[in-house]
Amino acid sequence: MGMVVGVPQFLCSQLLVRYLTAITSLLTLCLTLSCSPLTISSVERAEHLSEEGQFEEAIEIYRRHIQERQSVTDRPDWENPHFYLLQIADLQLQMSQPDKALQTCAEAEQAGVDPALVADRYRTIANWYEERRDMQAAFDILKRYRDRDPLLFEAMLDRVGRALTAAGR
Repeated sequence: MGMVVGVPQFLCSQLLVRYLTAITSLLTLCLTLSCSPLTISSVERAEHLSEEGQFEEAIEIYRRHIQERQSVTDRPDWENPHFYLLQIADLQLQMSQPDKALQTCAEAEQAGVDPALVADRYRTIANWYEERRDMQAAFDILKRYRDRDPLLFEAMLDRVGRALTAAGR
């Protein structure tokens, strides 16, 4: 193996091991999911764009991925491509678009995404409002979606309700 200028040999070896491990993991995942590397790479690209703060571009890729996976006729029964709507909702929340995130969660719910996962996102949106001291908005969301997971929603409702009461509302 050739030496990279200014990089010690042991570091080059570590980088090569990491690279090969990543490639092996990707191929294993592709075999496990019975899909092409291109499908995986589109999700990885969206994740990378998300990490770079390019949320709109990531959302476009996630939506394209959902459409592409829906068109696959031999898709496994357990696969619901609409799962990525939850990723989109997370990105919308990072972009300070809680109303869009709520709409996307409703879309995921209608598309049959695991109800516990969708309920978690509704709580996340309520928490987003709570962190910004908009207790009324948080309370309204928790109240509206409490039937999704009564135990956890009630605990949050109690906390937010007490904060609203303390604020004199």
